[in-house]
Amino acid sequence: MSINSAITAAMSGLAAQTRAIDVISANVANSLTDGYAPRQLMLSSTVLGGVGSGVRIVGVERQTDPILVGLMRQSGGAAAGTGAQFEFWSRTEQAIGLPGDPHGLSGKVATFESALISAAARPDLDHRLASVVDAANDLVGHLNQLENHVQSLRQNADATIARDVETLNQGLAKIGKLNSDIIKLQATGHQPLGLMDERQALIESLSEIVPIREFQHPDGRIALYSDGGHLLLDTKPAVFSFTATSGMDATMSLGAGTLSGLSVNGIAISTSLNGPLTGGRLTANFAIRDVDAPAAQSALDQIAEGLVGRFEDPETDPTAAPGQPGLFTDLGLAMEPALIQGLAGRIAVNVAVQPGEGGDLWKLREGLGAVSSGPVGDAEQIQRWVEALQRPLPGSPGSAARNFSDNVGQTISGISQARQAAEDRSEYAQAYHGELKHQSLAMGVDVDSEMQRLLLVEKAYAANARVLQIADELLRQLLEI
Repeated sequence: MSINSAITAAMSGLAAQTRAIDVISANVANSLTDGYAPRQLMLSSTVLGGVGSGVRIVGVERQTDPILVGLMRQSGGAAAGTGAQFEFWSRTEQAIGLPGDPHGLSGKVATFESALISAAARPDLDHRLASVVDAANDLVGHLNQLENHVQSLRQNADATIARDVETLNQGLAKIGKLNSDIIKLQATGHQPLGLMDERQALIESLSEIVPIREFQHPDGRIALYSDGGHLLLDTKPAVFSFTATSGMDATMSLGAGTLSGLSVNGIAISTSLNGPLTGGRLTANFAIRDVDAPAAQSALDQIAEGLVGRFEDPETDPTAAPGQPGLFTDLGLAMEPALIQGLAGRIAVNVAVQPGEGGDLWKLREGLGAVSSGPVGDAEQIQRWVEALQRPLPGSPGSAARNFSDNVGQTISGISQARQAAEDRSEYAQAYHGELKHQSLAMGVDVDSEMQRLLLVEKAYAANARVLQIADELLRQLLEI
């Protein structure tokens, strides 16, 4: 090797080690930066005329694990989606109240039944009759509140869908712009590593809404697909469309056309949990709005239907004319079997027994169809009210016959089971995502390793500098000859 080639090789070594120091310092500086992928300097030997001539810098690569990144995106979407469904069922269960809770639904049923039994023991006491009316109003008021609570949660899910759709559209547009910027920088010989970090961070955030898979093009551009295989971005981003609902009630549904569905590029797309966009918060909120909340609403409506139906039964009040409302009404009217949907929000106590509404307390003792008060000690009709609650009847089609309190308990148990199942799914998804997150962090910048690499770079730099120093000394000796 000539002195000239030695100098050339040493100079290339100094340049490579200088660039290595830049890479290491950037890694250390960004060790706590979320979404930053560690950089690795790629070197290759230079050969001229079959003779080694130093080292050349091939480039700087982002150190990532594509498989782990893909799993992280899937698990992040699953954690967000199952978490949303668990929150819905948890809040619904809390609003209804557990069995034994005096402020819960079962507690208010027990209070109403106790008031009736107390009034049957002393039907002559107006304050005991008034307690029956108060307990009945408290019970239906709680059912009305539960109806509003469930519809409020549906409204929240609908609003969250609208926000997520807007975030998706904005995020996909930004990723499309980053694709263009990356292609331009690479075409000019620059490495757009920072833009790639930003692009990956955007994809990870969008994956909570819809889990995303990516396909890398040779020019640095990426195409994005949902886990279900729907194209989200290639040469241009997909455009999602959704119309939020300003108000929500039990009769509104996607099938009836009163709630908005989702479309992509103007074409309607399935939002079911098995659809092409499955796995994230978007389809979970559609499930809450269109499946979970209607199921909870239906359970409440069945309770209200059972309560109204038991007291409309001719056996319960022989004085009431056929077709007339009983002690509990559908906004003052008799219950219409074809219009049960939303009954929990409309159920009310008959004004005939409410003095504040022009009614009479004694009608609890005589019957709603009675025209005058009879013997104040006659508890026969009040006993019929009690028997109406205790009569074994199915709480829903195909279910076993139980008294009203047991039917309510069965409904609460079903909601608790739904909450427990949602909690189990959420805990598993969160634990799985947490483990993958831990592994992802372990693949981030290791400051200790970077410091070790810096020591090796320092030694290599010193060695190349020593080669230059010796070459300089040799040239001086030659010039002195």
